[in-house]
Amino acid sequence: MAFNIDDRATSELERYRSYLNVLAELQLNPRLRVKEGASDLVQRTMLDACCNFGDFRGKTDLELRAWLKVILTRNLLNIAKRYGTHKRDLTREVALQDRLERSSARLHHQLISDQTTPSKQLIEQERSEQLAQALLNLLDDERSAVVLKHYHNWSVAEIAQHLGRTQDAVAGLLRRGLKKLREQLREEV
Repeated sequence: MAFNIDDRATSELERYRSYLNVLAELQLNPRLRVKEGASDLVQRTMLDACCNFGDFRGKTDLELRAWLKVILTRNLLNIAKRYGTHKRDLTREVALQDRLERSSARLHHQLISDQTTPSKQLIEQERSEQLAQALLNLLDDERSAVVLKHYHNWSVAEIAQHLGRTQDAVAGLLRRGLKKLREQLREEV
């Protein structure tokens, strides 16, 4: 199977990898990660975007990010369908898209308040990419604990069971992970 991948598209899209990785981490059901990881999902999204870059009709970075989120959502739905026991249900698809939008909005809202001007939108994009990079710089268990607690609203007991750790160990992972995030984000400001 031959792919027609444009090098320009690849370099243009590569700067969104960290952003997509954070969205994938936030949305991919932790119980499915043993079957498909967030990085696999992002790689599939990047490949789909590269192969179909000629179909992108937007002109701004925000439109490109929205287009990438649509591709990511479609790939998330495919994973859920592949490993889920329930048949595809339109209400579940809408709910997943809504969850993706809400988590993306929550991620942006935590960084900067409502943005309206192009310069503020650019600042917002840079901050969300900084947060994505900061999350990726955490140790795997720290990142998992922070994402499960603050984006999936899992209890410490649930996280402990999922990670095979004690509740005290998870509390330590959360403390260290959040401290590292604050330090990294302070350094980049």
